[in-house]
Amino acid sequence: MFEPGYNEYVMSVCWSPYRPCVFIAVSNTGSVYIYDLLMSQQTPSYILEYKAPPHRVGRGDQNKTAYSISFNPVIRDFIAIGYHDGTSKIFQLNYGLSRKKKDEEKLLKSLMEEKDQF
Repeated sequence: MFEPGYNEYVMSVCWSPYRPCVFIAVSNTGSVYIYDLLMSQQTPSYILEYKAPPHRVGRGDQNKTAYSISFNPVIRDFIAIGYHDGTSKIFQLNYGLSRKKKDEEKLLKSLMEEKDQF
């Protein structure tokens, strides 16, 4: 079970098509939680906090829900996040998050088998 932040709702999750042990979750607070199960099996490896677009700053808009996430199918280092107001943001991932590691599938399989035993 993965719970990104206190008092947040996970709105969408997407597994990396390039790294079997990487997935990303987005929340109702607009935060992006990047999990790399090789780094940690419980906490996000990286957290990207929501920052309002310049044209929205100071308008009192408290709703910043992120509704969708997608990995770029061509350029593996980029992800897109879709927000409540129809805007989207493109983020460039760390090189290590988009390049497959040796024996990564085996590690993921062993993690899943370990969890099934409980």
